[in-house]
Amino acid sequence: MRYAVRALGWATKVLWILIILFSATSVYSAFNVRMSFGEPHDYFSNGFLIVSIPLLINNTGFYDLSELNITANVMDYNGSLVGRSSTFVPLIPRNSNIKMTHNASMSLDDIISKTQIYLLNDSVFNVDSSVKLIFAHAIPFQASMNKTIPWGAPLYNFSIGDISYVYHNLTHQVVTIPLSFENHSPYFGVDGTMQFEMLNSRGETVGSETSSMDVPPHSGYSSQAELIADASKLTPSGEIHFFFETSVFSFGPVVMLYD
Repeated sequence: MRYAVRALGWATKVLWILIILFSATSVYSAFNVRMSFGEPHDYFSNGFLIVSIPLLINNTGFYDLSELNITANVMDYNGSLVGRSSTFVPLIPRNSNIKMTHNASMSLDDIISKTQIYLLNDSVFNVDSSVKLIFAHAIPFQASMNKTIPWGAPLYNFSIGDISYVYHNLTHQVVTIPLSFENHSPYFGVDGTMQFEMLNSRGETVGSETSSMDVPPHSGYSSQAELIADASKLTPSGEIHFFFETSVFSFGPVVMLYD
């Protein structure tokens, strides 16, 4: 019985020594793990806005890093989730490093379908990135980064000017509609067609037309759209509906009031 108690005592001492040794080497190793986020950059490809986030992990400690999980959540201006992506790396052995780029993507069609603010107004996207891993197969670790990505509206400040009317014949008038906007997007041009239709105060269509556009990034657009309207249906006020069909997005109507 005495020997059993003595053996148990030695086992307990050895266990404590191992625990202390593991704790000491873990702390030392933790200080020798370098993790850093690079500067995110964004670009546009195949209808998706992509936020690319570089990450470097340099494991010069005594223990492996495992179950690396990188998650990026992209929120719009009011905090709603518009994109999420994750990357998983099962193991980063000791005395090794990993350089990688994590991409979070957002579909422009999905964004525009929720709200037209991104077509007409400059805004921002908020990117919340987190890294989770297991240190020495036992200790969880987590780090995070927040980044704001500016968004330039392709139809910024879309507006119409004073409408003029000239008789085309006894029954129809030529309606001239001054319109302008600025393409603040750094990613793509606004190239395609714009269809517009004029409605009177009773909601009746008095005329419609289609025109082409080709507005490069960071450029302005100013033109006069013309349509032939049924003079008997014209009223002093009403609405003009604009529909856009471009190589990057399709949207409409953008409703403008006139009087």
